[in-house]
Amino acid sequence: MTKKIRKLSLKEMEPIAREATRSALKNYVWEKEKMKNLTLGSGFEGDFGIFELYLAGKRPEDAVVLTETLVNRLTGEVSVKVFLPKKPEAGNPPA
Repeated sequence: MTKKIRKLSLKEMEPIAREATRSALKNYVWEKEKMKNLTLGSGFEGDFGIFELYLAGKRPEDAVVLTETLVNRLTGEVSVKVFLPKKPEAGNPPA
């Protein structure tokens, strides 16, 4: 008898992705005036839930992806990619 493996739903993965994304963004620069079109997209790709934080454009191809968070549906492991400039470290002015 084969035991069926339970996969996490998007609803179960969203808080995992949200917390990991917030934590990752602490080290990055946000231009608040550009955030009025901030949008969250989500979906599945294989055994992963994908959560993208992006700035919507007039057309889908004009969207600017800010973060991509992957949550493993089987283990709950999470990884975050951030596509924003990092905050300068103390004592190191921006280039």
